Amino acid sequence: MKIRSAFQLSAIGFATIIVLSTFSKHVVPKVQAHEVSEGCSVASLNGAYGLVLKGEVFGVGPIVSVGVSNFDGKGNFVTDQTLNVNGNVFQEQGGGTYTVNRNCTGVSDLPGSGLHSFVIVDGGKQVELMDNNSAEVLTIHFTKVGSNDHHED
Repeated sequence: MKIRSAFQLSAIGFATIIVLSTFSKHVVPKVQAHEVSEGCSVASLNGAYGLVLKGEVFGVGPIVSVGVSNFDGKGNFVTDQTLNVNGNVFQEQGGGTYTVNRNCTGVSDLPGSGLHSFVIVDGGKQVELMDNNSAEVLTIHFTKVGSNDHHED
């Protein structure tokens, strides 16, 4: 009796799998990861981005800043920001270069600060960056300021 029951259960299970797989192919929509068909390039970063930096400089203390970075879409950027390093507030301007991979990751180089890894998200509207320097830990969140097609009357 147990052998017959096990056989019947197997047959029912197999039939259920056949029905479900047939049903899922024709009725249930497939969930697919969104792929960027064209990918990213240095041109993906173009224009002004507001920035918020948070982190710590080892041996010095916490660091935060707000400011604006302007990317030229050709691999160069300039930044104007207000920094607070362990309670000392000051203005800083600087610039550097960046490269972008097709998968929307990239690296920026700010002379004196070293390399930073980033990823472009939300169709270029945002960028998430981290420092690659062992003397500090910081992240920067960039958000696109306005758009090229926005005009005030």
